[in-house]
Amino acid sequence: MTEDLKIHIYPSDCDSVGHVNHAHMLTLLERARWSALERHMSYDEYMKSNLWAVVRKVEASYQAQTFPGDDISIRTGLTSVGTTSFVVRQEVRNQRDKVVCDASIVYVTVSNDGKPIPVPDQWRTLFAPWDEEKPR
Repeated sequence: MTEDLKIHIYPSDCDSVGHVNHAHMLTLLERARWSALERHMSYDEYMKSNLWAVVRKVEASYQAQTFPGDDISIRTGLTSVGTTSFVVRQEVRNQRDKVVCDASIVYVTVSNDGKPIPVPDQWRTLFAPWDEEKPR
């Protein structure tokens, strides 16, 4: 089952136009991925592993704006695993259950010298599988 992180949006989260802009939304998405990861591996364990997941590609589609006072929920789950890469999907909904953002992040696993390596078996279950039919 996918994992959710609830976040309240404050005015300091917004730009001069009064909404969460693309750059800050990417930060919130990253926070949700770390939250999901930390349920299975601490940051210290991650750093001691001597291998890392680096972002190769991000696709984000926006359907609505996010404003101060909104409460958002970011759902995070694993959609696929390849030889040296894996894909995490995230969906942001506001308190009105409206999809705000749908994102897909492709990671490549690399060794400490920056070369791609096979996704470790343990990492294949760090993120919960994406559940298309998750009840709301």
